[in-house]
Amino acid sequence: MTARASASKRLTSTAAKAAASAAAAKLQVRLAKAQLKQARKVFKTAKKAAKQARRQLDATASARSPRPAVRKLKPARAPKAAAVPEIASKRTKVRAPKAPQRRSAAEIAKSVIERLQAPPPILPPAPVIPPDTNGGPGNSTPGTPAGS
Repeated sequence: MTARASASKRLTSTAAKAAASAAAAKLQVRLAKAQLKQARKVFKTAKKAAKQARRQLDATASARSPRPAVRKLKPARAPKAAAVPEIASKRTKVRAPKAPQRRSAAEIAKSVIERLQAPPPILPPAPVIPPDTNGGPGNSTPGTPAGS
């Protein structure tokens, strides 16, 4: 029985050591994660500071750049007539005329739905034709005698 008791003590101590080492490893992992998180924060702030410094440098460089008081004029171009032989000698690509853009099915459906949902168009009132006061050909007006 003593052999069993000593083996039992050894196993318990081994288990306790393993549990302690596991806890220590877990703490190390947490510490490493915290350090990584802190390093990321430091990296982001350094990157942001570098970006701001670049912007400030660009702003000061553009503000300090000497601007000419008078613009320099570009040399005059040769007339186009003189350049015609040069252009004629080059091979140019002739573009085909573009076909009119076709409407998509969605656009067509949208316009049809809008027309169907819209109220009917308001038409102008029909012209009123007054009745003929003469009563037709051969009839006299009410104020004149029939035989005259």
